[in-house]
This record gives sequence, structure tokens and C-alpha cells, in this order.
Amino acid sequence: MKLQIIRTRHPPGPHLAQLLGMVQEAGIRLGMDELRGRLASLPKEDRLLLGLDGERVAGAAHLRVSRDLTTEETAEVVAIFVSKAYRRQGVGRHLIAAAETWALESGRARLLLRTDVIRTDAHAFFTALGYEKAATTLEFIRDLEAVRKADRPTQPMRDT
Repeated sequence: MKLQIIRTRHPPGPHLAQLLGMVQEAGIRLGMDELRGRLASLPKEDRLLLGLDGERVAGAAHLRVSRDLTTEETAEVVAIFVSKAYRRQGVGRHLIAAAETWALESGRARLLLRTDVIRTDAHAFFTALGYEKAATTLEFIRDLEAVRKADRPTQPMRDT
């Protein structure tokens, strides 16, 4: 397999359909219209890397520059997908190498990767590529749509 990596913001139609297939293969429930809408609403600096085997999308990565008050500007791999048919063939390694190139070319000194704590296969993959575990964090989320429907927003604490 000769993998070609392309950077894009808007994948062409046939590639878009294959990208959707990979996202769904990963267990993310999403339709084509929603995928198009999400792509259209991404920040201007975001990029998609597509790993192409001829005209087949073997894998993809979503890249972003993260900015916040507590850390320096950081390049981030927001998501990485490799089609089941292409796993363990170097596609993920090529996508991460291309992400590192993009990060360096855009002046970033760090590349951040996140993965779920139960994804031990991904942990081993990133460690094998030379990445180090940098944090152990939890995410907390509240379904505000459900709160809105129940008409019971969180009440602020009262000073006593």
C-alpha cells in the first residue's frame, strides 16, 4: 500500500462518504448532513488529514490549535480514525507523522493527543511513537438540553 496524506478542510464527496463510514465504524452516531454541518463550522485553522490508498480513505485525523489561559498554544490531534480494513498497516503512524509535520510547520512546539482511559491499545500505540502520558483528567458534562426541558437550571449558591 502506498499511502498518500492530504490536508484539507473540505473533503470531496466520495472521501466525505468514506470519512462518515469510519466515524460510524468508531461508534459515533452521525449522518451525512450533520457531518457536513460540523465540518462547515470548524475553526478556520482546523485541518483534516486524509490517508488515501488510491481513492480509498484508509484513515483520517482532525487537527486543531488549542489556546487557553493555562498552557502555551498547542497543536492537537482532536480525533484519529483508521478504517478497520487498514488497521495495523502503518496508517495511524503516517497520520501522526503528518500531524507532527503540520504542527512544526505552523510554529507549534507540542502535539497533544487525547484518548479514553479504557483505550489501552491507543495508549500503547502513542507510547510506541514516543509520546508520554502527561495528565490524568476526568471530564464532567451536564446535558443542558434536558435541564432546559425540565426548566430547572442549576441554582447559584447563596451567600450566608
